[in-house]
Amino acid sequence: MAKGYMPPKQAEQVAWSQNFSTIISSSPATFGLTQPQADAFAGINTTLQQAYLRGTTEGTRTKISVAEKNTALKNMKVAARDLVSIIQGQAISAAQKIQLGITVRKDKPTPKPVPSQKPFVKVKKVDGRTVTIELRQDKSKRGKPANVAGATVFTASGDSAPESATDWKFVSNTTRTTLEIPFPPSATGDTVWITAFWNNAKDESGPAAKPVSVNLPAGGVLPSEANEAPVRRAA
Repeated sequence: MAKGYMPPKQAEQVAWSQNFSTIISSSPATFGLTQPQADAFAGINTTLQQAYLRGTTEGTRTKISVAEKNTALKNMKVAARDLVSIIQGQAISAAQKIQLGITVRKDKPTPKPVPSQKPFVKVKKVDGRTVTIELRQDKSKRGKPANVAGATVFTASGDSAPESATDWKFVSNTTRTTLEIPFPPSATGDTVWITAFWNNAKDESGPAAKPVSVNLPAGGVLPSEANEAPVRRAA
């Protein structure tokens, strides 16, 4: 039985059954039911009402009548479960469901759209060969657009920005709008390019930002330098 709509106490369950039966019997088709289905539940409800009265009234309350009451309650719940499942699949209003005493399901959340806006990449700081960028909604508006969870950042090096997506190097997925990007050592100065795109919560990406370029100086520890043995001085 679906949780949430059936009251916890037996007296309330019996009252629920009577209300449910009365409403669906008056207009079964409104709730996606047939007349035989409504009639069958009405019979189950009548049995329940009579059994509950006998099983709870002084003078008729015996072990047998209590057992019959409990069985009638169980049968009602099984029958109700099947009918409620049918009704929940119908296009009826929340008010009608409340009248029946069944759960009003929450609407499915609206899907988050794929980002349609390009980030604006602002270079905030260049420290040696480390570049700090800020991703903005546009040149004058900071922060992420609505429904954006984060961004993916790429870099490249060369005289011009790559035209093919395969020539860009993945740097990071980030939920922050400010990011430090360390570039590898270089014996000579070079030009690097930075771009990014927004992602939604489902990791669906929008269009890429216009690449920005940064001229970096030579520097960093080159592999050949790191592998050289230290020079020992004569004693």
